[in-house]
Amino acid sequence: MPRVRLLSVRLRRLARVAFVVVLTAAAAVPAQTPTVARAALTATLSGTVLRGLAKLAPAGPTDPAMQISLGIGVAHPYDAEEDAYLQALYTPGDPLFEQFLEPDAYQQRFGVSPAQLDAVVAWLHSGGLTTTSLPNTTDYVLASGTAAQVSQLLNVSLQNYVVEGVTHYATTIDPTVPATLGLEAIAGLDNFQGPRLIPHTTATTVTQAAPNATPPQIGLTTPHTLWDIYDQPASNKGEGQAMAIFGWGVTDGVQDDLRRFEFEYSLPATPMTVNYYGTETAVTDTIGATEWRLDTQAATGMAPNVVGLKLYFGKAGTDADLIAAYKAWVNDRSGPLQGSSSFSGCEEAPGTDSATGGPGSPAGALVFGNPNQDLYERALRQAVMEGRTMFASTGDTGSSCPFTTLVLNGVTPAYTPMQGYPAVSRYAVGVGGTVLYWNDGGTSAPSTRAVEYTWNYTGGGSSNFLKAGSYQEGVPPALLVHCATDPHGRPYPAPPPLCRGIPDVAAQSGDVVSNGYTITINGANDQSGGGTSLSSPLWLGMWTRIQAAAPGAKGKGFANPALYRVGRDAVKGARDFFDIGKGTPDAPPNCNGPVVPLNCSHIGWDYVSGWGVPDVKNLLQDIDGRLTPTHPVAPPPVSTGVPPRLNPCGPVWTSAAGNDSYLAQQGQNPQLDLIRGDLSLSTDGLHLVTTLTVTNLSKTVPTGSGANEYYFLWSYKGTQYFSRVEVDPVGNVTYGDGHVAGNTFTTRATGPADTGSFVPGPNGKLVVNVPLDQVGGPAAGAILTSPNGQVRELVGTTATGGLIVPADQGGPQYDYQVGQTCH
Repeated sequence: MPRVRLLSVRLRRLARVAFVVVLTAAAAVPAQTPTVARAALTATLSGTVLRGLAKLAPAGPTDPAMQISLGIGVAHPYDAEEDAYLQALYTPGDPLFEQFLEPDAYQQRFGVSPAQLDAVVAWLHSGGLTTTSLPNTTDYVLASGTAAQVSQLLNVSLQNYVVEGVTHYATTIDPTVPATLGLEAIAGLDNFQGPRLIPHTTATTVTQAAPNATPPQIGLTTPHTLWDIYDQPASNKGEGQAMAIFGWGVTDGVQDDLRRFEFEYSLPATPMTVNYYGTETAVTDTIGATEWRLDTQAATGMAPNVVGLKLYFGKAGTDADLIAAYKAWVNDRSGPLQGSSSFSGCEEAPGTDSATGGPGSPAGALVFGNPNQDLYERALRQAVMEGRTMFASTGDTGSSCPFTTLVLNGVTPAYTPMQGYPAVSRYAVGVGGTVLYWNDGGTSAPSTRAVEYTWNYTGGGSSNFLKAGSYQEGVPPALLVHCATDPHGRPYPAPPPLCRGIPDVAAQSGDVVSNGYTITINGANDQSGGGTSLSSPLWLGMWTRIQAAAPGAKGKGFANPALYRVGRDAVKGARDFFDIGKGTPDAPPNCNGPVVPLNCSHIGWDYVSGWGVPDVKNLLQDIDGRLTPTHPVAPPPVSTGVPPRLNPCGPVWTSAAGNDSYLAQQGQNPQLDLIRGDLSLSTDGLHLVTTLTVTNLSKTVPTGSGANEYYFLWSYKGTQYFSRVEVDPVGNVTYGDGHVAGNTFTTRATGPADTGSFVPGPNGKLVVNVPLDQVGGPAAGAILTSPNGQVRELVGTTATGGLIVPADQGGPQYDYQVGQTCH
């Protein structure tokens, strides 16, 4: 039997920029000689300290020289006026209905004055901090300085905490600041919480649908499959519109794989740019490498004729940087009207240090809600006032938020009745997930739905603290929960408002095990993408088609009011949404948690699938009154893929030393740190020789791991192959090869054995001789695309296989031509 290894949720690191990368327009401003006297009157920014932090034992003060990155938010002066204007914008019949604001107009009406921002910046400089401004933004600024500088300026105490070998820092004191500055919150005073990718369930082997097969298809859908099933008209593919994707970290290779995906399905080559925001000097975080491929390929698969795809990315996966990316979008005068966020964290909630069973203290565990939520809310509310829509994944952990709890002995997953943010914001569209089986029509007929039901692990439920948007008030939906307090613990006026319920809508997530959406990863086509981090960008693309047909420069604005107006209408709702869970054979009910009304799908809106999945053609008719784009723009030419990039006199990729990160232990395992990858042909012409170079190679296996797994991967004729070196805890070394299907690595168990060598020490070498006839038989001159290296740690047994979690990755950078010679 072949040995099967499953990928963990944190996939792949890539290393090549092959598209336009645009840094923020404003340069960092160095700290200057203090010119501002400390104000006598101070204000305490309460709620900054993580609730329940006192239950953890500090490991000592944070290194005074450690660099700390902050995001400083300035309170807006006219909150009540903003709320009133926002209500009018989305009230049919009001004179302001759909009179959405441009960023400059928003700033003039409701924004923070430039003079106030200047005062904040001067104060930061007075403490020795360096600042980085954002284009057209006066209510938020990035700053960085040493822990000593930050502690002195903000009057905080930064302490370290070690949880399962990983060191975190956090302030134990709420900051005090000059009251005249009008600060709202400061992000970055801890690194426990922050945005996290939606944790996908691991997968076994998945298969591509077979055309014209009699049984329903259960494998991977394609763009064309979803065009048919979600009734997306050929006359409108998003012309004249643009889309935004939000994330952080390394995006190398994302556009290359998008071009390969587009080429496979004969789609236009969507123009793509990336803007980075943050104070970090380098972009090194690779955790989202696969996620950003899924986001871009799902969104453009649904709206392939858009004029552009713009990525607003934090340099690092911190609240400070992600809030900066949100702020950059809402203040971008030419920014897309719609975007997607496939990440989440627990919503802010009071009582996270309460007794066992409280909202943030399930079963005695300690959950940290996000104290920076107000800064996200500020940006998302501005987006809604400008007629923009943020789609957000509800999460893949059922009726609980996707989170990590902290208990005294480490990191433990636990259930909590809190929802994932930003999906639970009333200023975002929360998107849940479904499992979709279909009847394939082949080339002669459209595909049709066989059955679609809510995924067991889709996020959804009710907030206990965030009130519902006005679009959710009324019946349907019949919201079941009233909020007693807001996220800060302040009581709402009587009568208490209805709490926000999610999701608003749903789309295919797949079950990750057997059902999903085809994407291209590291040059390998037809890989599996899934989870609600698929559902959100699918809706981004489908809503983009609706916006393309809408009148006016801003279209229909924020999607939820229009979607709820349609859903509440018995006739329109029935034709515009496929009601997941209505009880028919093609829509059976299902639950994402304990079998109670909040956790099960049923007829009408519910807390698992919202209104259901769309019929885009009917939504176009009922929301826009037309199908075709109002501003038709010819799409870009069809993608021609990615031409080979060869480096015959050097390695196929290199990677900086010190960026290994097993269980967030950055740079602590040099035996896992890849720095170079080389491919060559053996002298007999029968073997592909793969060579990985490691910073300091040894047979040391980290505590808790079952083996070090070193992979060299490449793609040939649509299949991704690999060579493998395994080092077990007693020092045994084995060599092998195999192939990747979806999220599964399968090691070859038959045929001739691989040979290799293990050369320890600095710049150590791992060499495997792979029989060419066992990896597709590429002849001399054939191109192997996207070679890359990965190091993973085995969780499980070497006999049965198991979960393999990432530790490092290098490449892809260059392709390899079999038998190439230096000339």
